[in-house]
Amino acid sequence: MFRTTKRQGKMKIVFRTDASHQIGTGHVIRCLTLAKALRQRGAKCKFVCRALEGNLLKRIQQEDFEVFALPQSSIPNSTKKPHEKLPAHSEWLGAGWQTDAEQTIAALGNIRPDWLVVDHYSLDASWNRALRPYCTKILVIDDIADRDHDCDLLLDQNLVADMSQRYDMRVPAHCGRMLGTDYALLQPQYAELCHRTPPRMGPIHRILVFVGGADNYNLTGRAISAFLSLKRPDISLDVVINPASRHAMEIHEQARTHVGITLHETLPSLAPLMLKADLAIGAGGTTSWERCCLGLPSIVVTLAENQTPIAAELNRQGYIRWLGHQDNVSESTLKAALQDVLEGACLADWSLRCMKLVDGRGTERVATILSLNSETDLKVRFAQLNDEALLLHWANDPLVRQNAFNPTAIDSENHRCWFHKRLRNPENYKIYIVEAEGILPIGVVRFEKTGQDWEIHYSLSSLARSRGIGLPMLKTALTKFSKTVGQDNIFGRVKIENKTSQRIFKKLGFVETKSDFELTYRFRERV
Repeated sequence: MFRTTKRQGKMKIVFRTDASHQIGTGHVIRCLTLAKALRQRGAKCKFVCRALEGNLLKRIQQEDFEVFALPQSSIPNSTKKPHEKLPAHSEWLGAGWQTDAEQTIAALGNIRPDWLVVDHYSLDASWNRALRPYCTKILVIDDIADRDHDCDLLLDQNLVADMSQRYDMRVPAHCGRMLGTDYALLQPQYAELCHRTPPRMGPIHRILVFVGGADNYNLTGRAISAFLSLKRPDISLDVVINPASRHAMEIHEQARTHVGITLHETLPSLAPLMLKADLAIGAGGTTSWERCCLGLPSIVVTLAENQTPIAAELNRQGYIRWLGHQDNVSESTLKAALQDVLEGACLADWSLRCMKLVDGRGTERVATILSLNSETDLKVRFAQLNDEALLLHWANDPLVRQNAFNPTAIDSENHRCWFHKRLRNPENYKIYIVEAEGILPIGVVRFEKTGQDWEIHYSLSSLARSRGIGLPMLKTALTKFSKTVGQDNIFGRVKIENKTSQRIFKKLGFVETKSDFELTYRFRERV
């Protein structure tokens, strides 16, 4: 009786993002990847982009998405108020943020999107607040955590030190955070290839060079020169460039002199070349996660300051070899690094380590989160040992602690003892993880035996709140429990101020009993 089906009707998603020679192409490309995944789920997606030099408006149209082009202002920050603090990258916007907000509102027309997706370092909480009345929810995609956001969800797909605290005080308390490589926005073929790709074993016969869509400093040219100086005819070089790059002609001239170099332009995906390569030379950005997903060892040179903390952490954990920022990396530096890797690197260990970091299903997870609703297909499984960190994260969520009878934060050691004790006593403790579409954990439902009764506890991931998912989640777990245990005497305790749980228990048919400090909900009929 609790079977759920997909919601009918199309979600409306609007993306506000830009590409330019200064910004690069990565923001638009990852938004396109997400938009295509959402379109497969029936969503109608639209892009709002400014017509900056080096934009990808035609690329978006070629992917069959509607795009509204904003004009570039000749006076970017003319509306700045006295003492107003602007984002560090505000000049990348091509207009003042107020102007951009007004133009974006106009571009929406009569559309009120279910989600407004903002992927732009130049936009912050002020812009978000201006757009709030014109959309249902806001998702911000960020990498640098250098400004405040007013959003419902925040996505940062990177790996940096102290990631879990990176956006403390930067987002509202209710904001769900999608942090880390589990949410990397990769094309679907990476998930398909991840578990089919063998690790690199050496020796190195093929090297891939790709440093992003805006190679303003011609790192590509430096990499080619370093490779040529090695005089290794046994190694071939695949070089991917943006045909609109300022250095495209120079790179073509370099490549023309060597039969072992192949140039590639305007590729729909780097995956085929990554599969063939034994080593990569590149920059930061989304390609870091693509390389890791396919187990491709890489030498990295950062091109922008925001790439530095990510590259530093990847280097510290042994996923990449980071040479530093581009202005400190010469042709001789690249040559020495290549020579060192060619002669001494253990590719197999390096490759396997990378493959464990990224599974390629991040886009699927994010699309599932954005699509959540009261009719999303839910599945239930028993908690496993590797759920420990996730359950602790959920348990210490501020709203969960606020609604708990003991609001004190739980330390990891006490939680581990508690969790292991329950896993070893399945007769008296049932811990269920509820997943959306079999991929995304959205909550936990626990049943603990007290005499002849079973007390129910549950919590919902912050990523799934305010989507009408709490009631069907609890229904799904109760159905599983009833089929497994066949137990009728189930009750739950709720604090007086927790109105949401009270409504859910009543809708499930539980009978309420009130005391001074709590409400008890008891269900004695078969669920």
